[in-house]
Amino acid sequence: MKRVKVLGISGSPRHANTETLVGESLKAAQEVGPVDTELISLAGLEINPCDGCNKCYGYSKGASWDRLCHKYDDDVTMIYKKISEADGIIVGSPVYTGDITAKLKALMERGACFCHYSASPVAGSIRNKVIGGIVVAFERRGGQESSLQSIWRWATGIMFSYVVGAVPFPEDPPPQASAYGGLADTCDSSSGLGKYGAMPKTTRTDPPNSGIYNLRSVRNLGKSVALGSLIINRGTASLKTEGILMPPLPLTAFPEKILQPDSYLREVREGKRTVPDYQFIKGD
Repeated sequence: MKRVKVLGISGSPRHANTETLVGESLKAAQEVGPVDTELISLAGLEINPCDGCNKCYGYSKGASWDRLCHKYDDDVTMIYKKISEADGIIVGSPVYTGDITAKLKALMERGACFCHYSASPVAGSIRNKVIGGIVVAFERRGGQESSLQSIWRWATGIMFSYVVGAVPFPEDPPPQASAYGGLADTCDSSSGLGKYGAMPKTTRTDPPNSGIYNLRSVRNLGKSVALGSLIINRGTASLKTEGILMPPLPLTAFPEKILQPDSYLREVREGKRTVPDYQFIKGD
């Protein structure tokens, strides 16, 4: 039986609460079935923000798996390679001024080369993942849901993938912090900025309801992503037996006048490059 992989990404610049919660969700994901997991922390990695040069777009040379960005040779290519190998992705972030961290947002911006409007060599190569979000803040209503929307927009607009929430499982029944995702808070914690600030063992109240609800929510999110990954993986294989294949992604057809001499689209139109099976370019 083929195993699926769930990748966890901690978008915090610190090794703290978010990393712990993503780790707990991955542990729960392994309980679902044949699931392998991996955790990446953005803390300490080099991730530059996109500056809009558009050289990763197909009317220029375009992005490639050797190097997605023609300006920054940082850790972004490595991270997206791991994303491409995963069936499910759990993305976590603390709340910074009402939204996800700048570092995580930069990683998402740098993924523009994978969507249809970039018309790059890698556009359409990462699709149909199962993605869920984990967000932690100090307050119970401290921006978790609005931050979660940023993860969802990346999941649908760049990754063309499926969003899941933290559906309760029998082992972690309601009440939980949220059904929308692994949403957590540290307002009842004796160690809010530490690695375990959202966990029951640091919750000051008795019983430690806040920490319990947080843990249930991220565990259920991990299981939802894992189960969804298995469903997509097995379902895709079943559809192939019926002759139903995933259609290629139609790319934006940029006008000839803006194509640069070494552009990906120009080389395709001149027959110098072959279009990969995961994308469709009008006129081919």
